[in-house]
Amino acid sequence: MYKLFISLRYLRTRKIVLFAVAGVAVGVMTLIVVLSVMNGFDRELRSRIRGTLAHIIVLKGGMNGIGDYRQVIGQIKAFEHVAACAPYIEGPALIKIRGSKEFVYFKGVDPLAEASVGDLGEFLTPFGNRPEDMLKTHGEKNTASIIGGAELFRTKPGEPGKNPDSFIKNGEQVVLVTIREWDKISVKAFIVAGKFKSGMYDFDKNYVYLPLTVAQELVGLKDKDAVTGISIKLDDYRYANEVRDKLQAALGFEYYVQTWEDARRTFLTAVMMERRVMAFILFFIIVVAGFNILAILTMVVLEKSKDIGILKALGATTQGIMSIFLLNGLLIGSLGACIGVTAGLSLVFRINWLENVLYNVSGWRPFPPEIYYFSQIPTEVNPVSIVIIAGVAIFSSVVFSLYPALRAARLNPVETLRYE
Repeated sequence: MYKLFISLRYLRTRKIVLFAVAGVAVGVMTLIVVLSVMNGFDRELRSRIRGTLAHIIVLKGGMNGIGDYRQVIGQIKAFEHVAACAPYIEGPALIKIRGSKEFVYFKGVDPLAEASVGDLGEFLTPFGNRPEDMLKTHGEKNTASIIGGAELFRTKPGEPGKNPDSFIKNGEQVVLVTIREWDKISVKAFIVAGKFKSGMYDFDKNYVYLPLTVAQELVGLKDKDAVTGISIKLDDYRYANEVRDKLQAALGFEYYVQTWEDARRTFLTAVMMERRVMAFILFFIIVVAGFNILAILTMVVLEKSKDIGILKALGATTQGIMSIFLLNGLLIGSLGACIGVTAGLSLVFRINWLENVLYNVSGWRPFPPEIYYFSQIPTEVNPVSIVIIAGVAIFSSVVFSLYPALRAARLNPVETLRYE
């Protein structure tokens, strides 16, 4: 019992210990805030990427893509957990909008089928459009419809609901230039029938949707009744890898079956590695706080050498003396971790309010929506991560208190009290 009493007494009488506590608290708080924001970004990015892709994508090598795609879809639908399928044609194009030219990718789809495997319907909602709007034709020439990304059809800053004039109006004509049969050019006019907003800037800036049959004409695949690929939605994504492997075995080596995570593996891996590297770098804040603990407790040992000598003369064991300073490290780490967790969670839960206050006061926004494309800073609190962060902080504090504890335990009481 005397060990805890003496340990608390040393902490109370040395105000400099507060700096050690603050160091641990700042390290824990920083790790919690940064990792929560990174987890939120990862969740939102995965959600938005997933919205632009189906659970599973089936492609085929060669120049003509998947021929007689209806038969292939019938074969795919026979598999367990397959809920819906949608054929599509995808390729590069040059689009002319109000005299300016942009490089884009077009995606020819059956709009209702595409909406059943992805989030196309939700993408169109901000502009009051529906998937079937893509099937409308215009004028005496029955000009086909086109639906483009919000950023591609943007004319000035603004949001869809508040500033509809910030985007090209429906009914305007655009021209699409594509490659046909690898050695010819197709040029076709379209009428803007709507716009979509996926939340992924690159997708909204570089993609347009066309009716599937029109896209087949553009690339010269209509006579072959072929498509680039087939999107598949599952009733439960947990079975994605299992269904992927079964489809690959059934369709053969000519086909390439992948999940949406396989298709974006490089990007997702980069985000994961960035999060891990960030956590590793920020961990050194806790290491610095640990060295602070080591220096402060070593100074305490030097100043309290007389007290330690008296305790040993009165019968305190070496383990008892060590325990006093190890308890100091444990208490500093525990108090710092508790303060850091409380402050970190408070910042995470109020981070958007704090950003708005900062923006209103200074005009500076740490996370501009036009760059990160999030209306709010996304956060996700992981309880397991918080426990690990707090545990590592406390463990590090105890480890860095080992040296002063050993130094105190090795003091010779005779030498210490000789000149007293």
